[in-house]
Amino acid sequence: MAPLVANYYLTYRCNARCHFCNIWQQPAPPEADLATIRDNLRDLRRLGVKYVDFTGGEPLLRRDVADIYAQAKQLGFATSLTTNTMLYPQKAREMQGLVDFLNFSLDGADATTHNQSRGVPLFNKVIESVKIARDLGEYPVLNHTVTAQNYQNLADVATLARELGVRVWLNPAFTAHESYDASKNPTGDIVDAIANIARKFPNVGYNRAALAFIQAGGNDTENPRCKAIDAAIAISPDNQLLLPCYHFAQDSLPIEGNLYDLYRQSATVEKHRQLQGKLPVCEGCTIWCSLVPSFFKGFDKYWFLNASSYIREFLARKITS
Repeated sequence: MAPLVANYYLTYRCNARCHFCNIWQQPAPPEADLATIRDNLRDLRRLGVKYVDFTGGEPLLRRDVADIYAQAKQLGFATSLTTNTMLYPQKAREMQGLVDFLNFSLDGADATTHNQSRGVPLFNKVIESVKIARDLGEYPVLNHTVTAQNYQNLADVATLARELGVRVWLNPAFTAHESYDASKNPTGDIVDAIANIARKFPNVGYNRAALAFIQAGGNDTENPRCKAIDAAIAISPDNQLLLPCYHFAQDSLPIEGNLYDLYRQSATVEKHRQLQGKLPVCEGCTIWCSLVPSFFKGFDKYWFLNASSYIREFLARKITS
């Protein structure tokens, strides 16, 4: 079966200093050029991938970011961009029409909360970016990560989004770098807060499968639900295939213009396919960039909840637009 998603890391550079992320503290590797990315996109298309999540770091730091998205759109991919918005006002026009799912990160409903979380003054940029995007005919969504520190303030975030005339998508937090600890995964209180606020605010969306998975304790290595290899392909900025996923990469294979055959024929890829969701580090995992596409691999309650969440969100965005 074809993978559904490519999690394509364009850069590990970032111009924010978020307390919950360490990517900005790491040395950034060399980044693949446009020609290399174009070749990989062609192979992703041959493999049957439908959706490319260009991510980072901060993707807009790449000077050729609009050219990359244009290549993806020419090949027929659905695309997404999640940005901290620092560069969006100056990049907005060149990105116009190239992004299917435009997400602006928001950590709080006021400048103090958001800026403290991001480590740089960005709140006003978010507000400015929403207005610019709307004026250009784009339909941005505020992407809000729900944590133990902010879950009691979700009504304020939903109210701000409503005042701006946009939707907000609530993502339960996870910890996913060297300090990963599954016991820090979202609690039942956070799950309840997300579901409750979505009932009160029609402009709030969330993934029902994700919440159900949290309540079940996350990935069970004895009966794994994660299909990180079958459902998603993770590519690093320096043109490596990351296995089984970005967050817990055990192997990285140089692509060297050979992504199609590498994914289909490599013994290393097959080894990780047999071990997907079964590694010790996979126990209790709730990392959504791998799990959400995994929910579409195998028909069960998570497939249904995942599909229904995206259908609802798609319809809500259509109404909003």
